[in-house]
Amino acid sequence: MRVKLKTRGIPPGTGSRLASLLAAGCVFAGAFIAPANRVAAVELWLSSTNSLGYLGQHTNFGSGTQLNPYYGDFDYIMANRIPASTIVHLGEGVFWTKANFGYQIPAGITLSGEGESFTTVRRATNFPGYAQQIYCILHSAYSNITVCNLTLDNNAFDCFANGWTNAVLGVALLGSGETIQHVTDVNGYGKAFGFSPEGFQLSVGNFGQHDNKVIGCTVSNFIGLYGDGIAAVGDCVVEGNYIYFPVLPAGQPSPWQFGINVVASSRGSLIIGNHVYGGADGFHNDTAGDTNLVIADNVFENVCQGVYLSGVAGPYNSVIISHNLMTQITNYPAYHSEMFLVDIDTYYPGETNLNITVDGNILRYYQNVPFTSDGLQGAIHIAANLNKSNQNNENISIINNQIDARMPVEITDPISNLYASGNIPLNGTNFATFNGYPGLTNFVPDP
Repeated sequence: MRVKLKTRGIPPGTGSRLASLLAAGCVFAGAFIAPANRVAAVELWLSSTNSLGYLGQHTNFGSGTQLNPYYGDFDYIMANRIPASTIVHLGEGVFWTKANFGYQIPAGITLSGEGESFTTVRRATNFPGYAQQIYCILHSAYSNITVCNLTLDNNAFDCFANGWTNAVLGVALLGSGETIQHVTDVNGYGKAFGFSPEGFQLSVGNFGQHDNKVIGCTVSNFIGLYGDGIAAVGDCVVEGNYIYFPVLPAGQPSPWQFGINVVASSRGSLIIGNHVYGGADGFHNDTAGDTNLVIADNVFENVCQGVYLSGVAGPYNSVIISHNLMTQITNYPAYHSEMFLVDIDTYYPGETNLNITVDGNILRYYQNVPFTSDGLQGAIHIAANLNKSNQNNENISIINNQIDARMPVEITDPISNLYASGNIPLNGTNFATFNGYPGLTNFVPDP
């Protein structure tokens, strides 16, 4: 077996993340709807007037009211004029920031723009002392923060042009009760695995954190080869998001670009109704196991792998992969690499992946053209690292899926209680029984 051992570099001071709506209220296009029977929160307004000219000047004008909003140095205002548990309205235009971890968003803040087409927070590259380093437009280790209704422009073109080994992140909220909603993230950066930190774009949570959400967001135009569209640690809901990565060029190795990366879920995480196009993996976890994880009703389109579960620090327990459409690239014959639309592996001694259901998915090639895999690209891969001891995949159900009959299915022992039933072949004949594993197409031993 070709062991794909992937480790995840986490930039110092950033951790990993996701988000949650205010308990009884929500934000729509800059208008805050206060929940019933609750004292109205303090509200402040900010204007983008001459934001670039005031950058780094430690200036603040206005009174923060709707008629006389704060304006001046955006970073200074956020660091010195915004108390905790405040609703902050960002007006139309571009708010420029150094994005150099100069301040943290206080706890309980709702930071809302006028809409993704109207309000932009953009990273500047022209201030004194600017140099290669990790940048992050908005970040906080506090909890109960909402960022919504705006665009984040990471503006990482200079990093790419110079070949810098840093990363540029969009938003990192590292607590519990965090929400990222209706946010567009563009022009993020991570040079390449082994050369730079991982370019997390919309990230929430940390180990042991919970009640986070990322909803209705878009990530596009990522620059570089090492990054994640949405990255979450702990329990979260990731719903209705769109992530666009470049498609793997023919003859090139798979990039380290992951649409949705969720690790260390314990109470439960829901990955529902998202659309990932291009890049390496639609859903990816190589850092820690997940428990009580549902991946359902997503589209992972023109990707190298659909769902990759191969954590090097923990097993997977009670995982449902249901009713997703996964389509694999077909422009890679010149480069042979192990890539499967559903990949479930073990890697450390004593690991057991337990109670995993693959149900009702459509697994096929992106383009319906004649294609013969060399055995390294296919539909489903379930395996243990043969160089480690006491590993197992147990109680695995593969049921009611539609699978391209030209796609290999590779399963290696040890595996116990494998159940396969009701799977329908696409572009081929009925599934056969091979080596005691029924109802799977083109079954081959793992090389």
